[in-house]
Amino acid sequence: MNNSATTRRISKIALEYNGNDKGTAKMLNTNNLLGRSPEEHFLEMKAVAKRNSNVKKWALTGYVSPPKETGDRLSDAELAKITILALAKVGVSENNQYRLDVHNSTKQKHIYFVVNRIDTFGKCTVKSHNIGENFGKAVREICKDLGIKTDIETGIEKRNEMYENLVSSIKNSKNFDELVSEMSNRGYLVSLSSNVKVGISGMRIALKTDINEETSLQYKAGYKLSEITNKLKISEFKQIFEEKTKPSEQLIISNDSEFFKQNKPKEDLRNNEIEIENNKKFKR
Repeated sequence: MNNSATTRRISKIALEYNGNDKGTAKMLNTNNLLGRSPEEHFLEMKAVAKRNSNVKKWALTGYVSPPKETGDRLSDAELAKITILALAKVGVSENNQYRLDVHNSTKQKHIYFVVNRIDTFGKCTVKSHNIGENFGKAVREICKDLGIKTDIETGIEKRNEMYENLVSSIKNSKNFDELVSEMSNRGYLVSLSSNVKVGISGMRIALKTDINEETSLQYKAGYKLSEITNKLKISEFKQIFEEKTKPSEQLIISNDSEFFKQNKPKEDLRNNEIEIENNKKFKR
């Protein structure tokens, strides 16, 4: 699950945003808060935060955003449970104040949380050091305990599927345009980057169903080619496409293209060998 957590000093706008979501937000849970509105909750949190003047960034804010295929199977209550259990692992106790809101205005639902790091006794219970990393680790631990695929496991599966589809698409393509089209037919969006010196220089692949242009969450869908595989580089794409455009009698597999040799269909290799041998006999 994509997630984020950071410590900061907030205004009431943060809680108002969480409680809005284009008018569709749903408050799932609160703790040690008596008011009903985001503004009332902010004033209560700020009053408690003043009990520890040493902590300036008294709020812990963030989100938990499951992949669509996982989020569709989880109820709001189950998603709230994951969030609360993960927060507990980074120091949030029953004495802390917090508010959780689920956002459903986009195709990928997610939970926003605001936590007061200062508990009702004036103690700061949540350490700020590496909080993003620690919260992410906590979310994965909870998912594992509940039998839910973690973001790492989901990512590995997606990258493996991307690689398999990429290999198949290369075999059916003679240039980058055809490759982009072939991958699009398979449900992927391929973004190419380039520069003046070498032309095409990079690639990012995203599953179309993972692309969510309606959310403000700041993370890119998909993976760079280097994150998907270390077996194939852009230079090898170019070599493969160049060799495919040569006349068949010149189609020779170069020694430095391990990927091409490994993924070239054996039947095609044999046919090319026979054709080259026949050409030699004819010339004799």
